[in-house]
Amino acid sequence: MEFAEDNCTAVIPGSVEFVADARKVRSSSTLTFARTESTASCSSTESSNNVGDGSESSAKSIDEYFQEAYIHEVNERAKKENEQLNLNLGLPVDLTELTRRDVNTAELSVVKRAIRVPVRIMLHILDRFLSYVENPLFRFWSRRVPLKFRQKLTFVAWTIYLPIHKALIGRRSGLHPSVSLEYHALTSMMWWGRLFPITIKRIRMCLSQLHVCHPSWAYKDMIKPVSTDDKHTSNKPNNGENHGISGHVTEVYHQMKMKRTLTGFRESVRNGTYDEMIVTGQYIQQSTHYRLVPEYHLDDALFDITLAYEYLLFERGIRPENVILLGISSGGGLVTLLLQALAEALQKYESNVELPAGGVLVGPFVDYCTPKGSMDAYIKHDLIVNQSVFDEGIPYLEVVLGSHENRVEASPIYRNFIGLPPLCICVSEHEVVYDQAMILAQRAKNQGVDVTVGTWKYMCHIFPFFAPFIPEGMEGLEFICNWMRDY
Repeated sequence: MEFAEDNCTAVIPGSVEFVADARKVRSSSTLTFARTESTASCSSTESSNNVGDGSESSAKSIDEYFQEAYIHEVNERAKKENEQLNLNLGLPVDLTELTRRDVNTAELSVVKRAIRVPVRIMLHILDRFLSYVENPLFRFWSRRVPLKFRQKLTFVAWTIYLPIHKALIGRRSGLHPSVSLEYHALTSMMWWGRLFPITIKRIRMCLSQLHVCHPSWAYKDMIKPVSTDDKHTSNKPNNGENHGISGHVTEVYHQMKMKRTLTGFRESVRNGTYDEMIVTGQYIQQSTHYRLVPEYHLDDALFDITLAYEYLLFERGIRPENVILLGISSGGGLVTLLLQALAEALQKYESNVELPAGGVLVGPFVDYCTPKGSMDAYIKHDLIVNQSVFDEGIPYLEVVLGSHENRVEASPIYRNFIGLPPLCICVSEHEVVYDQAMILAQRAKNQGVDVTVGTWKYMCHIFPFFAPFIPEGMEGLEFICNWMRDY
């Protein structure tokens, strides 16, 4: 989820086609679930978190999703699933009880209450210290330190850290022993973020550094450029700026030259070369900047990515059948809203803006109403949308969108899906947006949309974008890229 600037399948009786290899999935006007058959992403035990099952979702009206009985059911289901997981790094205590503001101290032991006071004082001091030094430090890191050096430093640090973690901790810190050793190591490193104070500015700082983790050489086994001639480099600066579009266009000429992906994801690199750009597949990629909540409204962000899509079609002359929209986390919500708006315009107003070939939604954040189920319970273990991020970001939904009725109307999950192009959804069964992603898949399928869903167990939000570090992430990325090749 981005307020700034993410045994392998759910079971849907009667409507699921299980596919042995997630990288060869193709659906035909059905809801298809990809079963990933690697030891890294599968477990011998069945998941009890089947919020997306057809018996629930297929016949539900929108009002039923807000009935007390349904909310209680999904909350209990998520709570029971949490009880089966290895929470808190496998530690015997929940350290967030010492740091969170909403903890009922009366239920804590005397020792925890005694420790909680100095811990919160220390965190307050840290928060104040960071508020003074984070801006100059971040500016120095992002503007003065060359990107290639930052990328090398990141991967050297990971190369040193990983064997140490394997030797000392092994498979004891992740949600389940069956996940890869790399994911256990990632969990041990990222889990601690939930204990520290988070602000919108810090969320944006972290998101703006995602490209540091995605050098092109990290995908050398996956992506083979057709040529390395000088003419096969990125355009810089972005030639869309004359049309009011902020972002960058990456001309990456690989084996499939005609695919364009409009990511709907805010990225900070503006004038990078080919080697400096995020490479997610054998496609030409445009990454679009858009206005952000809470400074702007959701409609402003939708306007910006609509403008970028029209720019691809009318200024660059790209055929819509050669465009695939890709949205990550809240970008997935924006992509869904854009597809719904385009479909509605075609149906009602005979618009001349045609629909793209399809949409890819990675951990889509598409329900802007009061959190429930996985969105409420899985912050206990999600590495991206943890308790601190949740506490900082979720209140802005009400600030920006207002009443419950407005939030329902704005949420793409409750809108019309008729006429949408094929969708590919990649999500973890144990990430915060799992419930809403599965409901979106079922509602879209019921309205005639060709939907393909790939799910992995025990992963965090937007896990495919940790592909250079964890095998499950690379599997998710390959699943997405192969779906895009099919369309």
